Amino acid sequence: MESTQTNTKITESKESEPSIWMFRFMVLIPVAIMLVSWFLPWWTINIEGFADNAAQIRPWGLELCGQMGGFAILMKGTEMPAWFGSFMWAFLGLCMLAILVGLFVRGKEFGFGKLKFNLSQILIGGVGVAYLFCGIFAAVYAGMRMKNTFDVPLQGRAFIDMGDPLIAYVDTYLLPGYYLIFVAGILFVALGLTRNKITALV
Repeated sequence: MESTQTNTKITESKESEPSIWMFRFMVLIPVAIMLVSWFLPWWTINIEGFADNAAQIRPWGLELCGQMGGFAILMKGTEMPAWFGSFMWAFLGLCMLAILVGLFVRGKEFGFGKLKFNLSQILIGGVGVAYLFCGIFAAVYAGMRMKNTFDVPLQGRAFIDMGDPLIAYVDTYLLPGYYLIFVAGILFVALGLTRNKITALV
């Protein structure tokens, strides 16, 4: 018990207050990128001669444009479960809470074999890992659903026949909002791993 308290004091004594605040401001960069990516669409489909952005994938589900009108019924089966939107917003809220706690918590080291990480590193790096997993899972899952339902690739060009006027070529794209997932996730992980070195700077 005494050894643990001593280690915590040693860890905290190596941290300088200006460096801690510098680290906190650095973490705000991936936080901003994460929020920007969250509110941007991740994927879209353009139906040639009918509508651009006919359908878009956002973190909380699939959105259809007004031009789809009665043809929206043809997309039935591609929507996410009713609880999915609430689940994803809860996910974002938990990520923000974990980051907030991670920015201000001190000490509390945990060992993983020969590796040791403090709670701040685990929370901030963990958010990065979770968001990276979210991006990978979203692409894999959406790609499988699009292929199985409409034989359309996640990103590329294909021909669809869903009845006039939806007999056309379509172009599908992963959008900048999707790629920002990986920018934010990698930055969170990098900052989590290097936290102790950054906060020890004078």
